[in-house]
Amino acid sequence: MTEVVLKIPNMSCKHCGMRITKAIESVGAKGEVSLEEKKAVVQFDPGKVRLEDIVRAIERYGYEVEVA
Repeated sequence: MTEVVLKIPNMSCKHCGMRITKAIESVGAKGEVSLEEKKAVVQFDPGKVRLEDIVRAIERYGYEVEVA
């Protein structure tokens, strides 16, 4: 498993956190979202999921994503 920290600067509420978690899980990864730190710690199997797919899934909900 690979772990990556994604910064999500325009996340502003608990609903945002739930949407981002849903986006991460929709591509087969696991994520722990921190609203206070405006980031998500994502774990995924690079043999099954690409980092680009995770980022795109979050961006589809309208959030900016930066790989830390």
